[in-house]
Amino acid sequence: MQMGNETNSTTLLVDGHVHIYPNYAWPTALKSLLENLTRFTEQKPCCSVVGLLTESKSCQFYKEVIEKGAPLTLDSLQVAAGPDVGSLVIRENGRIRGYLIAGRQIVTRENLEFLALGADLVIPDGLPAIETLQAITEQGAVPVLSWSPGKWFFGRGKLVKTLISSNLPDSFLIGDTGLRPMVWGLPRLMGMANQRGYRIIGGSDSLPLSGEERWLGSYGFQITSAFDPQQPAASLRRILQSPESRFVPIGGRNAVSAFAARWGRNQLRKHVFA
Repeated sequence: MQMGNETNSTTLLVDGHVHIYPNYAWPTALKSLLENLTRFTEQKPCCSVVGLLTESKSCQFYKEVIEKGAPLTLDSLQVAAGPDVGSLVIRENGRIRGYLIAGRQIVTRENLEFLALGADLVIPDGLPAIETLQAITEQGAVPVLSWSPGKWFFGRGKLVKTLISSNLPDSFLIGDTGLRPMVWGLPRLMGMANQRGYRIIGGSDSLPLSGEERWLGSYGFQITSAFDPQQPAASLRRILQSPESRFVPIGGRNAVSAFAARWGRNQLRKHVFA
């Protein structure tokens, strides 16, 4: 569906897996998102930066901004409710610098991760994967089956293969993350999905650790498409759902040393607070 105010020449720089955890300094997170993504293009004057929020059940950044009823402001940076439901606008020195789009991260009964992009919906963790996929679709969000270290092997790997082989390629997207070390080739199941016509989007997928804010915008994708700044959330849903959309990876994934350090810290956090 074409929207009246959309143009055909907007280049979007998108982080497809954005976490803003409660222990993050939100100004650092948003500045990192803006600065990291715009490093990857020479077309800065005609680009729009977009962060697709993937909030877990303990994270409510989108809702906090909406319910506050006034912008979050620190120095020259401001984030406020956007022009349509599901969007936030990021301003710096009064100028629009980018958008955050509401979304959720849901963990299935089998411990797979689905992202629900473009809407602040309510789907509980712990449902079977197929029910989670159905619920995301029924509630109007864009489903993404997200890769995560160690979660696409063995029994879960068989389930991922079944989901890929038993659904049409436009049923969901595949999510790649900056956590996947550069030396790792394309995972076998991700390659299988790609061959079957599934499209892959990238995102930073930062961890719930102090200092991880700086990774926002470090990995994502670029697309040139019609985009309506008066309906950013609706535009992003349309772009992500359109079979015509082709997502070009931008940024970089972790070196092995960075991955090991970050993953090790996160595993230690889980052990300490278990």
